[in-house]
Amino acid sequence: MLHPAVLSLLLVIASALYSYLLMSLTLRPWRLARNEHWTERARWLWMARVARFFVFLGAVAIGTAAWLERPDDAMVLPIALAVLAGYFTALFFIDRRIEPRYTLRFWLSLLFWKIGIVYALVGTLAWTAYSTSVQVTGTDWLRIAVAAVVMSVIYSGVWLLVLPGRGKNAHTPRLRQIVDEVATKAGVGPVRAWVAESVTANAVAFMFIRSIVVTSRAMEALNDDELRTLVQHELAHLRESLFVRCARLLGGLSWLGFAFTRPVVHRIEYGGVFWIFLGVMLVRRLAQNVAKRMENRADSMSATTNDEGPVYARALEKLYELNQMPAVMSRRLLHPHLYDRMTAAGLTPDYPRPAPPPKRHWTSLAALLPPMLWFFWLGFRSAGKL
Repeated sequence: MLHPAVLSLLLVIASALYSYLLMSLTLRPWRLARNEHWTERARWLWMARVARFFVFLGAVAIGTAAWLERPDDAMVLPIALAVLAGYFTALFFIDRRIEPRYTLRFWLSLLFWKIGIVYALVGTLAWTAYSTSVQVTGTDWLRIAVAAVVMSVIYSGVWLLVLPGRGKNAHTPRLRQIVDEVATKAGVGPVRAWVAESVTANAVAFMFIRSIVVTSRAMEALNDDELRTLVQHELAHLRESLFVRCARLLGGLSWLGFAFTRPVVHRIEYGGVFWIFLGVMLVRRLAQNVAKRMENRADSMSATTNDEGPVYARALEKLYELNQMPAVMSRRLLHPHLYDRMTAAGLTPDYPRPAPPPKRHWTSLAALLPPMLWFFWLGFRSAGKL
């Protein structure tokens, strides 16, 4: 029997090799399109990014198989950490192939924040759902209220105000000058603004702390006129009504519906989980519809003159091209399709409307097949049929 340390090391290697090979395979169409227009490459890259989830499932299946060979509760955490370490090691090298600007230190810092935020949200929900009594008491309501406050702090971005190094980027003075000019012209009160280090190009408005954050990559790519239209878009979000802000926040807090899993299951058995899920999804869908309408509104307010419309369109195109995001999706996500946003702003792109990302390709199916086979085998293995 292998020593636990040796088993963990082998799992790291197996997970890393498995994940890297499959993610490299899903990148093959993107690599072959290196001489194509950026919109064509972005279509294939999106498919590869979606396929990562299936690769992750396969890595999880490897860890599960290893645990079944040694079903020891003490090995659950070491095996999970080994599988995750292997997967994220492969992911770093894949991300470096897509965006060479990534350094290990910066990539790890982003991963730390992403995992930290997800862990805080999931941990809060799990703690609340696990602790809620079958008969909901006053203590349970207090616990749920505390969880709502914690989640509100996370969603609102209040914690960003205490981050070390905020506002120290060399591009921040330029951003603040443009934000102050736009806010003064619009008759809006003081607005916080700072530049965040990132290899992606983006701009975000945090309504609850009246802040506009633009990434360093976007600051490098946009001229002042383009940046001004982008700021006008984000400023439109800061001017949203209290009702809209509450609707946005409610969409995030809707996950707290699962805090009532135990009392609901106690009353109407496990079928009640379906109704909780349905209610959560309904609230989230309503919140998403509000957010989509606000994106349309912000786009319409991004240009204050007819001349600014094409400028805003070019700014959006630069961001999408740098981030290698598809100009047209198979369905609308939060924002409208880039191609439609550009034409609505008064600029018709000098290329035909691109096709959306492919829904399926043999490379993505190759990433899906191994985890399906893994879990199929594990199902029979656990049932004692293999």
